[in-house]
Amino acid sequence: MGEPVARQNWSNSTFEVLTNSGKRWLIDMSSSRRSEAMDYAEKLLLAGKHSGVRVTELREGWSKERVVFEQSDLGRENPLKINLEPEAKFCATLNSYYELPARLTMGRILRAYLDKNNITILELLYHAGHLRTLDRMDTFYPAALQHGAQLQAKLTGQTKLERMDKLQTVFDKVLKRARKDDDLLAYGDYLARHDLDAALALIKSEVDEKQAVRTIYGMLAYHIEGGGWREKFRRAVELAEAAKSERALNLADELIAEILDGKAAIEELFGGFFTPVKAWKTYVQIISGRFLTVPSYMSPDIARLNALFDHHALSATREVLLRRVSKGLGSTQALSKDGRNEDRTAFISLMRDLVEPTGLSGGPAMAEAMIMRAKTLLGENGEDLPIDTAIRQALYLMPSQAVRLGVLVDLTSSELGQKYDGVIRQQLLLLLDALRSIYDLFPQDVQEDERLRGIDALRERLGMSVMGDDLKLSLSASLSKLSKMPNDAAAESEPSSEQRPQPSNNQPPEGDLNLKPGEVLFEEGALGDAAYLIVEGTIQISRNHNGKSVPLATLQRGEIIGEMSLIDHQPRMASAVAVDACKLVRISDKNLQERMDKLADSDQVLHFLIKTLVRRLRGLARNTE
Repeated sequence: MGEPVARQNWSNSTFEVLTNSGKRWLIDMSSSRRSEAMDYAEKLLLAGKHSGVRVTELREGWSKERVVFEQSDLGRENPLKINLEPEAKFCATLNSYYELPARLTMGRILRAYLDKNNITILELLYHAGHLRTLDRMDTFYPAALQHGAQLQAKLTGQTKLERMDKLQTVFDKVLKRARKDDDLLAYGDYLARHDLDAALALIKSEVDEKQAVRTIYGMLAYHIEGGGWREKFRRAVELAEAAKSERALNLADELIAEILDGKAAIEELFGGFFTPVKAWKTYVQIISGRFLTVPSYMSPDIARLNALFDHHALSATREVLLRRVSKGLGSTQALSKDGRNEDRTAFISLMRDLVEPTGLSGGPAMAEAMIMRAKTLLGENGEDLPIDTAIRQALYLMPSQAVRLGVLVDLTSSELGQKYDGVIRQQLLLLLDALRSIYDLFPQDVQEDERLRGIDALRERLGMSVMGDDLKLSLSASLSKLSKMPNDAAAESEPSSEQRPQPSNNQPPEGDLNLKPGEVLFEEGALGDAAYLIVEGTIQISRNHNGKSVPLATLQRGEIIGEMSLIDHQPRMASAVAVDACKLVRISDKNLQERMDKLADSDQVLHFLIKTLVRRLRGLARNTE
């Protein structure tokens, strides 16, 4: 093997240091070495004779130079404020400060500085100029250091002062590393000419194992350096698209996640959103690979990220985008511009997008955010619901018992769940008590292998929960029992696929529907897709209260059932079961909506009165609990 890349002057770059004294930028020095240019710029900054210092890079083949460092208005410190983070992960080694969990925490605390300078925290960690500038900020930097020390003191049991000393030592070591960066720049240039897998292989063959982490992250920092957020994002997406190994894909995923964690980057990449919930629905659609039409005002590379999610998990990027959703959902921020009723509709629509087979996307944070939003939106007359009622009402929005169970399990690991442990525990026990077989957990049209995978997914959620061992063991035993039901003797007590009640959504869009005595028409909490006219027979309406079925009404020939869910698009408020042999006419959502639309055109007052009546009926049903 020949001479290592770091010594071959692969970069072929020219670095110029420019100064500004109030009129225009003038070239003060030029060098082929980045470190030499940055050291010279630092001396100019310390001298304080210029109102601005800039360092640019021009590589062979580039049409124009890019700015790699700039500080202007040096006579005063901008009044930047740190962001307060609630928690951090402990960093045991120097290298761990370069890894994604630490980078995200530091990036959130230092967000004001990063967004002002259009850089990621990874770029900052390898940029001596920015690190020295940060160190000279007499208010911002000490505040950031103190907050970081406070977070780490909670994890270590040390005092805040002890952790501040430790973090300052780490900062000094990171700065020392950053001043010796010419070898990293060479690998960054190599990456620009090859894919990430090739670059990783080269580093493995040339760099000592102890220096590999520093080299890999430094190479990535220089690869995305310069340009705006759209350009950084494009380079990161390209790395992910070209990745052949899991290691390369994970590193590219980290870069994308770090970029999307910044407010300025989100604004530049996505433009403005008409409402907050529109932004959140967009993020959810991207992580599920369903954001198929990218508006012209957004970065075209958003479509490429959507395509990546079609083939890869991109867990870091997924977590960052869902964090944005859960933080917004759990806040007091309005979801729409049209008042509380529209907020409620937007909330329900977002929940449908977030539903997974065994819970909600986003885990405990999303489950808690959903409950807090349900607390403020699902009550009547603008009043907040008690937390136990909010939990029940939120669970009504979930389409199956498996989803409800997953949400409750996730809640046990949230701050809300810790505070209201008894309420969550009661809901879990009530749900478990109502389960007789695996068929009660999932919708009837779910295939057997999907049910078993769902049980495994619930077990995985259970394993990550912090609930007490007694309840965890009970849940685990119940899931194990349910997963064996289809193949064991216990299955003999379950109805066959022909005998089990079939949901109405298996029926044609319109037409007659026949039910046998005891057959379920629809269940409480299910999403409504049809209304029914009773032609013959009797239907009993009931609701679940404290684990028991409470009859509400008995409907007969000539009456319509299930129409409320089609009018306001909320889940069924009650269950409907045939008392005797019944014949019904099914009215589809589309058919009724067409009629409602015509009514809105011809008589808006009557249309409004009908929707108001449905809302009040739902409120009355909730208040009877």
